[in-house]
Amino acid sequence: WFATLLVAPRPLPRMDFSEGIPPESSALVVVPTMITGTENVEHLMDAMEVRFLANRDENLFFGLLTDFRDAGEEKLPEDEPLLLLARRRIEELNEKYRTPKGDTFFLFHRPRRFNPREHVWMGYERKRGKLAELNSYLRGGSRECFSLIVGKTESLSKVKYIITLDTDTQLPRDAARQLAGAMAHPLNRPQYDEH
Repeated sequence: WFATLLVAPRPLPRMDFSEGIPPESSALVVVPTMITGTENVEHLMDAMEVRFLANRDENLFFGLLTDFRDAGEEKLPEDEPLLLLARRRIEELNEKYRTPKGDTFFLFHRPRRFNPREHVWMGYERKRGKLAELNSYLRGGSRECFSLIVGKTESLSKVKYIITLDTDTQLPRDAARQLAGAMAHPLNRPQYDEH
């Protein structure tokens, strides 16, 4: 509260993408999350569909970046049925909202790996690891870090921006266009300082 009294917010300059995100600024909205049960999968899919409906754009894609919860062993009996459900729901969304350009919805699922420090099977580096492996894959890296990828990913080769949301974060109407417009503005491009 005190900080808001001292510093007034300044909107970032942004490109006007009100007519749509151009192909050279394509974006992928991803939610790094865990698959924990049937209700959880249904909730994740419903939330992704709602985000899509509020942010429809031919150069905007939506994905779930998932792991299973930590376990004492690499695979549990309930893992496979949950993955099959997630796969089926992604395929249903792609069929329901079919476009000539290809799939809009994707699932990137990682297997558990043994963490000797914590003595448990888990997703490598949780959220940061998921995003690093996704970015590597999208830039031509190996898909070996994912045990399952659902959706025809050819359309993702031109994705320039990743918009990362938490599981409970909403994406209000046309917010993705505004975010992509802010990232695309020349004054907002990151500068790398070697020193």
